[in-house]
Amino acid sequence: MQDHGVHTRKQLHTRGFNPSQIRTAVNRGRLRRIRPGWFATPQADLNAVRAVALGGCCGCISALRHHGVWVPETTKLHMRAADHITVKHSSCRPFGANPPVVSAVDDIDTATRSAARCLNDEQFVVVLDSLLHLKRATEHQLRTWLRQAPLRVQRLVDMTAEAEAGTETMTRLRLRAKGVRARTQVWLAADCRVDLLIGDRLVIECDSERWHGSWEARERDLARDRMLVAKGFLVIRLSYRQIHDQWPLIERDLLQIIRDRRHVWPRQRTEVGLSGAPRG
Repeated sequence: MQDHGVHTRKQLHTRGFNPSQIRTAVNRGRLRRIRPGWFATPQADLNAVRAVALGGCCGCISALRHHGVWVPETTKLHMRAADHITVKHSSCRPFGANPPVVSAVDDIDTATRSAARCLNDEQFVVVLDSLLHLKRATEHQLRTWLRQAPLRVQRLVDMTAEAEAGTETMTRLRLRAKGVRARTQVWLAADCRVDLLIGDRLVIECDSERWHGSWEARERDLARDRMLVAKGFLVIRLSYRQIHDQWPLIERDLLQIIRDRRHVWPRQRTEVGLSGAPRG
């Protein structure tokens, strides 16, 4: 069974459960009827159960999170309902076809097309970057999925960079908006890859609790930062909360470093853009 723990009667039949076995499982508490034709195990995903109980399925960024994709932080349930179903909960609708609800959690294609309508540009590029990094979609697939979305949305695929985490994408896009080019996932040594590199030597590491929350991970990060500083790099490490809640202060400091030319080696200089915005 799928790990969200919510199944249709047809899915249970496909897995070898006949009607008598389904009734027995319900009577013994191994399955629970959510609504006609839909059942949940005791360990079922709560969002999937709630979405099905409301008459739809877990969709949009709630479905993408279930598939392991990096999505914006939210406590809201994003659900999708078929066209002929009326639900009391607000539901997401994908660009293009709105397929029938046949599973408790939407597939990545439908969830991505729904997220394209729900999210702002930065948030959606975060999702696209994660899909590419995780190999859950190719650039060609993304363009195919979004071919019925507005041209503005389709063009967001051009802004992707296969970032490892949403914090990295957010930082890169916000710097790009200021005319600063930040290269992503740059190898500075055989065993040292950094999240972002501006100019020659300004390294930005964008931490997320998922990958940097343990004591062991923190120790590795500090050791690598020390090694990079010893080689002359300028290292700035940012947390998710800092990027999410304190960006204006971060932006001010980063732009000051760039204006002071500290992002390049002392004997090298890069051209300042015609608009006056510093460029990496």
